[in-house]
Amino acid sequence: RQRVALARAMMLNPKVLVADEPTSALDVSIQAQVLNLFMDLQEEFNTAYVFISHNLSVVRHVADEVLVMYLGRPVEMGPKALIYSRPLHPYTQALLSATPTLHPDPTKPKIKLTGELPNPLSPPSGCAFHQRCPYATERCGVEQPPLRLLDARQVACHHAETING
Repeated sequence: RQRVALARAMMLNPKVLVADEPTSALDVSIQAQVLNLFMDLQEEFNTAYVFISHNLSVVRHVADEVLVMYLGRPVEMGPKALIYSRPLHPYTQALLSATPTLHPDPTKPKIKLTGELPNPLSPPSGCAFHQRCPYATERCGVEQPPLRLLDARQVACHHAETING
């Protein structure tokens, strides 16, 4: 079904294709086939993808640029290599630390988020992540941080410089 949906979408030769969870509910071997098809079609038709996924391993495989969101708000955006090797936002750090890997690094601590996930229909004031962030200050609860350029990517955190040294 995923292949048929992709073929139907590509028939129109789009410049941009939005793919929302295109590999969810697929076993790993079929996922790989679908991802390879996406990449082959991208090369052949020069189509850009907005690839939406919760599977960070899939995102790492297909993306050039990554946008991490929390409660519908962007928290970090930039080149894949930077986001995966040195995430700056505390949510991105926690998300990547929870991603299973073939060769886990025992020196990298797992980040466990505490607190309840806020209601997305009524997000908290200020930074949407402040209630679960280990670095949150009073400012975080009041002022929503804008995306700003830092270390060749954009990050929405008041304290990104201080928590990342």
